[in-house]
Amino acid sequence: MRYELVKIGNSPNWYIQWSERGRSQRASTRTSDRRQAERVLAQFQLVRASSPPDALTVTEALDWYWTSYAEKELARPDSADLAIRNLRPFFGDLLAVDCTISQQQRYVDYKRSIGYGAESIRRDLSVLSAAFRRAEKHDRLTRAPPLLSLQPAPPRDRWLSRQEAARLLWRLRTPRSRHVLLFTRLALYTGARTGAILDLTWDRVDFAAGLIDYTLPGKRQTKKRRTVSAMSEPLRRALLHAKKRAKSDHVIEWAGQRVYRVAKAFIAHAEAVGLKDVSPHVLRHTFATWAVRRGAPIYMVGKALGQSVASTTERYAKHTPDDILAVMELVRRKR
Repeated sequence: MRYELVKIGNSPNWYIQWSERGRSQRASTRTSDRRQAERVLAQFQLVRASSPPDALTVTEALDWYWTSYAEKELARPDSADLAIRNLRPFFGDLLAVDCTISQQQRYVDYKRSIGYGAESIRRDLSVLSAAFRRAEKHDRLTRAPPLLSLQPAPPRDRWLSRQEAARLLWRLRTPRSRHVLLFTRLALYTGARTGAILDLTWDRVDFAAGLIDYTLPGKRQTKKRRTVSAMSEPLRRALLHAKKRAKSDHVIEWAGQRVYRVAKAFIAHAEAVGLKDVSPHVLRHTFATWAVRRGAPIYMVGKALGQSVASTTERYAKHTPDDILAVMELVRRKR
């Protein structure tokens, strides 16, 4: 088997490339230095030549998952990248076949001890699972180890009142917080997911038609569907103002660079005005709650959110007590 060092796209790092079963494969050397990359290549060839499939380490499985799939195919590769950067230092050179349930539980306990939340830990375990399953599918592992499953926490029924939203928006009216303010307005008034907003580029903001297209060209839709939203007049003005100052292709930018994560800054501003348990996702929940309470049909709210009618109804029907009462009255009445 022939291995060679290549450059991929705009990445400064060297990649190892080879062909396996008629398909091109790549693995990052994680260095831009040619000599260091050659040493990594030599070690890689040695390991590949002498190791059976089950000699694959957790780190190797994660790196191969990233370069062979996640980096180019996932809708949110930055989320997988963050998970891999969390997982690699903990598991290191542990063999993938030895990554038992108890080892994974130690990871969970460690992350909890340093303040990580359940959703962040669940994301990391999801990426670990995906890496092992892909390695098994492509014969890098004889069999993927069993995976620890964390039950998802029930959704918190936290949404902002109009007064809370006003306090937060007022707090964000500073030059240093412009990107957080625009993000908050988009999330609050279109109900889009955080990832969709951070991925949004100006070529998908149609001022003439008054539409914001959150779908990513060339990316397949997942269960977390992205939608096309209409912009209100205040949101249109905010976007036009931002467009005049834009220094990058991305709508949410800071110092001319796209913003990849906004949660930390958003939560800090929310806490500064006394809002507890408020994450960026609360804005999406607020959008839906306000809409339903103002009389918007649940199926239309679901369409705006990119959700199924069933899941939207399950969560937001409680905000339409008059509709529920009308059904009960129809059942109670005698013919």
